[in-house]
Amino acid sequence: MSIFHMILTFAIAMIITSINGYNILGVFPHAAQSHFNIFGSLMEQLAKRGHNVTVISYFPRKDVLPNYHDISLVGTGQILINTIPIQTNTKLNFENYFEHLRISQNGLSSCEVVGSTTIQNFLKLNQSYDVIIQEHYNTDCFLVLNFILKAPSIGITTCTIHPWLLDRMGIPVNPAYFPINLFRHSDQMSFLERIQNTIGYFLHGHLLAKLWMTDPSNNLVRKYFGSNFPLLEDIAKNTSLYLVNTHFAINKARPLPPNVIEISGIHLTQPKKLPKDIQEFIDNSTQDVIYFSFGSMMKGSSIPEKDRLMFIDAFKELPYKVLWKFENESLISKPDNVMIRQWMPQFDILSHSKVKAFISHGGLLGFVEAIQSGVPIVAIPFYNEQYINAKALELSDVARIVNGDSFTKDDIINAIKSVLDPKVQEKMKRLSKLYKDRPMSPMDTAIWWVEYVARNGGHMDTLRSSVVGMPVYKWMLLDVATFVLSVIFISLFLVYNFSKKFRTKNRCNIKRI
Repeated sequence: MSIFHMILTFAIAMIITSINGYNILGVFPHAAQSHFNIFGSLMEQLAKRGHNVTVISYFPRKDVLPNYHDISLVGTGQILINTIPIQTNTKLNFENYFEHLRISQNGLSSCEVVGSTTIQNFLKLNQSYDVIIQEHYNTDCFLVLNFILKAPSIGITTCTIHPWLLDRMGIPVNPAYFPINLFRHSDQMSFLERIQNTIGYFLHGHLLAKLWMTDPSNNLVRKYFGSNFPLLEDIAKNTSLYLVNTHFAINKARPLPPNVIEISGIHLTQPKKLPKDIQEFIDNSTQDVIYFSFGSMMKGSSIPEKDRLMFIDAFKELPYKVLWKFENESLISKPDNVMIRQWMPQFDILSHSKVKAFISHGGLLGFVEAIQSGVPIVAIPFYNEQYINAKALELSDVARIVNGDSFTKDDIINAIKSVLDPKVQEKMKRLSKLYKDRPMSPMDTAIWWVEYVARNGGHMDTLRSSVVGMPVYKWMLLDVATFVLSVIFISLFLVYNFSKKFRTKNRCNIKRI
């Protein structure tokens, strides 16, 4: 086939794709750049593959992309980049044990945006959509758009699945091995941890979710749209499909129903060329290189001074070069083997063959990039799902956890030396191979399923488990257990009374004799 015919065939295919493309709406009201890295990657690819994409978010594109249209939320709330200060030595800190409250409060801030002029003007356009892709995280308020626009819905989440989302996805939960992601547990829990995990599931998955998320969200929707709307939790039950940013190689095997699709790594592309100064810093190293970052939301430069000095002293004693994402222009007492930058191309750095360890706060996106690159991790988790992410990789022996509540210089040094051990390096390489070995790429998987929902008009009853919408007492068989225990108790009671009367009668007969 000549080049002309190839170009002609490609052009015709693109025209056909554009004609047959679907109208897709993306709704992403959480103002975290790390979250949008997942969503933006998916929406961009959908547009490039011929679909007409509209995106509601805090992160409008800086360039023009055909078929991609932004509804910008900039100005309606705070964008969460380098905004969370790092607190160490806070073992009894409120946030460590009531993370749900912080997430809920952030969700209510996002929820207020549903009544903004931006959203009201968007609804006045009266557009129709073949499918809505929406983040399911800390608020249900924007589910009202699903009801108004009458379009099939796909939920997407960047984290391990939070307890208040498990039931709506129809995921069966066994607290014996399925740790709640707000706690510090692994799949291997002690007796006391299983008690805490079981109570936590009901507390965070039902009671607190209703008090802090569901009820306030319903009240705000009624405030802006009136009372003629179904409850948001009922709208959520009609979600056709869920795309979750997990993978069994990282987050352990979970009993997922067919409507829950794992897409971990969807945001990854081919590594790009590093900036010249970083490239030279790594290339000139005669030893292994370590990368240190606490992500895009946590402000690494806010580490308390005494803890910061522990990192500096640890790096001074080690023969390795260190790249440190540090948001200040300078770092007092910075060793010569350390380079700081306010921003660094994380995945591109981790992809370099000389980078052998990653010091991280435990964010899932960073873990994904490290596993894709085969780089073991020193995890210092502080909040939210960071603990469960770190615990999962610790079980696989490719990560070491340094306690963020209380650590020493020696803890840092020992953890780094441990992950640089050739055996740990080899284990991470094997895990990376398992992670990357899939029938389709994460992006192709996600797009196939989005198009599947659009093609079939959202009629996904065959994919959804019948447990969705079922009361807790019913799917946990609490009514059956109550019935069985009652029958046993009544039977034992009757047998006891019968035997008691029988013994009494026999004693009376013996006395007469």
